[in-house]
Amino acid sequence: MDFLGNLFKKDPSSTLSSVVIIFFIFIFITVSVAFYYDLKKNKLNEKKISMLERAIKDLIEEFRSFELLFSDQKKILQDYKYTLERLEQETSRLADTSKEDSNITNAIKMASEGKTIEEISEMTGMSKEEIEPIIKFHGK
Repeated sequence: MDFLGNLFKKDPSSTLSSVVIIFFIFIFITVSVAFYYDLKKNKLNEKKISMLERAIKDLIEEFRSFELLFSDQKKILQDYKYTLERLEQETSRLADTSKEDSNITNAIKMASEGKTIEEISEMTGMSKEEIEPIIKFHGK
């Protein structure tokens, strides 16, 4: 405490101004160091942000390439779907034709055996108008 007492006894105003100047120099150095570390951290954060931006851009490009790939796959699947629908229709048509051919074949067979129009109609489900020409050409 004698040091501080002796310091203020000689010339208190110059001592006070020296203390204030030292205090402001200390504050200035502290603020400068804080600013320097803040600037350094901001630069590091800027680097991280730029890396993240590049990574996001790369991801966007990857998503776009997947989108194009999926679009092409969708077109291919639609083509397959169309082909399968056409095959299903053709199969159904052939089955109907085969059933009709089978009915006609049975009707011809029955007509050649001497069955009547009513009997053939009951067995095949064909109309009498369809059976009459069969009996005319194939009947006994």
